[in-house]
Amino acid sequence: YHVKFSPPKSMKMGKDGKPDLSTMLDDQTGEKLEQRDDDTAEALKSRLESYFSKTTPILDHYEPKRIVRKINANQAPDAVWVETAKHL
Repeated sequence: YHVKFSPPKSMKMGKDGKPDLSTMLDDQTGEKLEQRDDDTAEALKSRLESYFSKTTPILDHYEPKRIVRKINANQAPDAVWVETAKHL
């Protein structure tokens, strides 16, 4: 769930304009939703920095060997699969 892009159906806004946490319930189970401790802007920045610092060198190493293939994932799932299958 995402309070702006995909909020739970039960979500209500408080008088302060922020989501009322007591109304943050899973649409399927009705269980209370909670934000993970590591689900913060700072943690995301750290995870992305780690990802790029570790992944980019690997891609740089294998790309000249024509082992790496780039797939456009910003399209419908069926189109992603068609593009992926071309490289298998």
